[in-house]
Order: sequence, then C-alpha cells, then structure tokens
Amino acid sequence: MKSIFVLSLTIIFLSGCSLYKSEGRKEFESNAPGKVKTSSTEIFQLKGCKKESSLESWFNAEFPAASYELVVAENDLEVWRTTHPGTVEVKAIQKTETSTQSCLYEFSTKAVWDGYKEQFIRELENNLMTQD
Repeated sequence: MKSIFVLSLTIIFLSGCSLYKSEGRKEFESNAPGKVKTSSTEIFQLKGCKKESSLESWFNAEFPAASYELVVAENDLEVWRTTHPGTVEVKAIQKTETSTQSCLYEFSTKAVWDGYKEQFIRELENNLMTQD
C-alpha cells in the first residue's frame, strides 16, 4: 500500500513538472506581463505623504493652489487634482482632531484617473491613508 502511494505521488509530481515546462505555459508567461494587472500600484503611484503643521494646514485651506481642482470636500477628507503633461496628480488631505496628513498620488493618464476615480476615492474614505 505504501509503495502504491509513493508511486502515485511520484507520477503526480512528474506530470506537474511537465505541465510547468509546457509550451502553453511559456507562451502564457511571455504574454502575461502586458495583459495582466496585478495590483493597484499599476493604477497609481504614491509620491509621498507628510504630516502638516497647524499653520501649513490653515494656509493650504485658506489659499489653495490655483492649478488644483477640488474633487471631494468632506469634514475629514479633501481630494484635489491637477494635470501635468501626460499625468494627473492627486493630493489627498486627511484631517483628524489632532493632525492633518497629506499624500500625493500620480496617475499615468487622465483616462486612468477617470476610470479609477470613484474606486480611489472610496478607498481613501475607508482610511487608505494611515495615521501614525
């Protein structure tokens, strides 16, 4: 009984190896990188985050940059966007009672931003930005 079990495992192992080395698998692996998106890092790139001082937070609220457009205005979250040649830059400002944190994100094109805007904002509203 033990020898049949070992023989079965050996056959399964060897058949798995031949499947792994098959031409169909090689073709899939060579075509996959351009066709498969595996994570949100391909949708946008986090450029950086920082905690704002009270003065900096007040100044940015009173005098927002003219090139930015307000996308979301809530009590604890503001999302601003601007376009650069070929990219869209998004600034998310998350406020708590004790601090304000801002993060810059970059989307590769306006079409990508338009396609993922709602999902991105929903993730921000669900506290994607972490507070220290």
